[in-house]
Amino acid sequence: MDSEAVATANVMFDLLSETAAAKSKDDILGSLDRSARHFGFSCFAISGIPLPTERIDSYFMLNAWPSEWFDHYVSHNYVHADPVIQLSKMQDGAFVWSEALRDQELGRHARRVMNEAKEFKMKDGYSVPLHSASGFQAIVTFGAEKVDLSNAARGALHILSIYAHNALRSLMAKEARARDRSPLRITAREREIIQWCAAGKTAIEIAEILGRSHRTIQNEILNVQRKLNVVNAAQMIAESFRFGILR
Repeated sequence: MDSEAVATANVMFDLLSETAAAKSKDDILGSLDRSARHFGFSCFAISGIPLPTERIDSYFMLNAWPSEWFDHYVSHNYVHADPVIQLSKMQDGAFVWSEALRDQELGRHARRVMNEAKEFKMKDGYSVPLHSASGFQAIVTFGAEKVDLSNAARGALHILSIYAHNALRSLMAKEARARDRSPLRITAREREIIQWCAAGKTAIEIAEILGRSHRTIQNEILNVQRKLNVVNAAQMIAESFRFGILR
């Protein structure tokens, strides 16, 4: 192992230890900020990826983008035109934006997103797609004017991103449980229905699978949503991950 790889590994383990000791969202923010800056990035964010009919606002878990860009991106609901997001939905491996998009023919809206990002010193970036077996999708993404990452650095930042995301989700779930004085009780049947929803099944399809009426499944889904204090299936799935109902 060459000296650069050794140094990168040492930095990675230091930052992993720091993240493991995090007691708050701000601790994770600070740790990931040091990771980003060490590898030459000026900003970053962690977010779930919404369904095509939804906005991204409530899916942001941690945001360290330039504030003006964040407000602009959210207000214009750019998530569904963002080519980085679209690519993240289709692949598992981390990627550098300029490399992954080089041979892709971008539409007008996608070009607009990327061109406007450049105005906020996000000409390029590195993104880590995250996919669960139950269908939940998220992304850890870093922005910079220029990306210059060795293979060792790419691997280290990939691992750090996954670790930070998992630590953040675990912390958010713990905080949510602490806010709720009464324990969250999800029955085995409700858990099974949530799992089918996360797999993309509709209430009608779940009813056929479980041999129950459509109305019964609809009522059980609504009951779970009330327990989790959410208003739609996507939020129910996201909250189920946060509470550890889905893993």
